[in-house]
Amino acid sequence: QRRSGSNLLIVGQREEAVLAMFAVGLISLAAQHPRGAARFVFFDSTLPDTPQREFFERVFRGIPHELVVAKSGDIPEVMKRLEADLNGRIEDAQAPGPETFVFLHELQNYKKLRQDEDMAFSLGGDDAAGNPAQQLARLVTDGPSHGIHVIASVDTYNNVNRFLGRKALSEFEMRVLFQMSTNDSASLCDDPKASTLGLHRALFYNEQEGYLETLLTSRFAERSL
Repeated sequence: QRRSGSNLLIVGQREEAVLAMFAVGLISLAAQHPRGAARFVFFDSTLPDTPQREFFERVFRGIPHELVVAKSGDIPEVMKRLEADLNGRIEDAQAPGPETFVFLHELQNYKKLRQDEDMAFSLGGDDAAGNPAQQLARLVTDGPSHGIHVIASVDTYNNVNRFLGRKALSEFEMRVLFQMSTNDSASLCDDPKASTLGLHRALFYNEQEGYLETLLTSRFAERSL
């Protein structure tokens, strides 16, 4: 929905399940919008000539919308274009543009998007101009209200803190958690329940509506690989 906090974060070290969720998310979001009404930007961290890359490429071929597939080296230019799009939507509410979904697969692999610990967290000023990490923070904070949403996966809670920080994390009102420590689970969903999950289960946490749901994660991506 076009409202603050309408982003999704997936946290955990379940590679096949994350691949499956990203594929299903991409396909289902594409199916919900008529041609031209949606746009996808997909940061793909898989390695060349691997089953994981081939799996995503098969999914990409079935998407009937505009789809930009970006690698690590494309980050500065792609983030610059996304920020310019956001600025245009803020300045002219009558021309909102297509619903845009930014997929960040394994965020921890994109060092340019890591928050600088020595930089004060600010969304304005000269420090933010041209800085991909700060541009991402702006997209996460201001994007959802203007039709730009971020779907990101991160391997650990420590990397959530390194790459997003507390303020940006609060803008991900939807979260999927795989098995993790009691403290990390409580930090992400105010409940230690993720520490008791089995191999093929996850939690879905909706902060706005205040509920937890246990998911049985599919293994179809693993079989496809």
